[in-house]
Amino acid sequence: MKKALAVLGLSTVIFCGGVQAEAAPGFFQDVPLNDWSYEAVNGLITTGHVNYYTEPIPQGRIMSRMEMAMVVDDAMQHLKEFTPTEQDTIQKLNKEYYYDIKKIQILSKLDNADLEKAANGENGTTFTEEEKAGLKKAAALADKLSINGYARLRNDHFMKDTGKTTRANMLHVQVNTTYKVDDNWQAHTDLGFRNSFSGFDELKSLSPSENKTGTTMDTYVTGRMANNALGLKIGKWNEWNIYGWGMDIDCDFSGVQLDYGKKDFKTYLTMGKMDLWDDAMGGDRKYEQISSLRSFYQFDKKNDINVGVSWSSAMASRYQDPDQGRVFYYYAHAHHKFDNNWDLRAGLINSDAKRDDTATASTKTKSPGRWLQLRYKGADLQAPGSYAITTTYRYEPALTWPTVTDWCGLNERFIRLGVSYVPAKNVLLDTFYTWAREIDTGEKDDLYRFQAQFFF
Repeated sequence: MKKALAVLGLSTVIFCGGVQAEAAPGFFQDVPLNDWSYEAVNGLITTGHVNYYTEPIPQGRIMSRMEMAMVVDDAMQHLKEFTPTEQDTIQKLNKEYYYDIKKIQILSKLDNADLEKAANGENGTTFTEEEKAGLKKAAALADKLSINGYARLRNDHFMKDTGKTTRANMLHVQVNTTYKVDDNWQAHTDLGFRNSFSGFDELKSLSPSENKTGTTMDTYVTGRMANNALGLKIGKWNEWNIYGWGMDIDCDFSGVQLDYGKKDFKTYLTMGKMDLWDDAMGGDRKYEQISSLRSFYQFDKKNDINVGVSWSSAMASRYQDPDQGRVFYYYAHAHHKFDNNWDLRAGLINSDAKRDDTATASTKTKSPGRWLQLRYKGADLQAPGSYAITTTYRYEPALTWPTVTDWCGLNERFIRLGVSYVPAKNVLLDTFYTWAREIDTGEKDDLYRFQAQFFF
């Protein structure tokens, strides 16, 4: 019985290790191609002191956190063979991939150790061959399954000319699972639950708004082909992409996304349907058809640019002529990092949208949308005490900006001051105040937010 409990206990550690309060990002989560880790580990590999990696990581090859942890763990085993500067790099990598390395070590022990004592260590009892086989099966599954997510408490209030109203007062829990089919393909299931404390709408829904209670489920597949140069994402997912201004920022998307390219230059083709809240703002569309082509280029570690075009359904809520069919948008987004403390983002978007024949549409401004954001410092979930201060300006005419980005209201301009703070690992507190005005009427639409997020 004690050995059975030991097996159960150790299996629980393996399965639940990824959901501890201080867990790092998912074990199989891709390390972004522009991450500093690639250059760092390649520098270590070229010294010849990393036993199992004799060739540098090819440019454009995407590694998981697990793979990166294996390189770092190998280097840690031979730390004294490196120069002091290289040892500093290894220690920095070890801190970045600490929890991933611990999982690697657990799996290694299960594979190689004799497990002479049960987990509770009593009487020196050993596992039977059947129990060892069971543990190795559990380890094999843990090697394929990754779980991460967050819990969020949010409180939003509008301060309008007509008074104060609650926009959202909610709890949101998200659990994302990834199953590694093989080295190139993964299957994903993202489950979410929202509970509203202000809308009091208990109708269970697969697409609840922030003032409704309900569950959400997204399933999709990701993979890489053509020697890692071509990526595929197909299914249904929530797209939140800071580089997607003018197209796919914070929306539910169903369709296919292809990306092609290596580290410095990548092109994305996205086709399908997305929820841009047209029906929630006076239109009649639940989903808009979308086709998008955009490219990302990173000049160096401090500068990058994102440019794109998209074609999406004309929307009545944006005062667009439905007879036009699809509206053509074109946009650019640039990012510059001054130093370790300051960085700047700027974006511009326009469209060929035609106004509908309503009296309201004829009064609405049609000019390019603009976006500017200056950030000081940065909130790092693994660094308690870190923080970020951001100042943002947006000018989003409804006729030229297809979505309501980052809670800038329809046909609005605003200035926003925000602060984010990490009081403990994987805990993020953030708040902002938005001074917003309707572009053409000048009506006040200020927004205040406070939220606490807990990541696992």
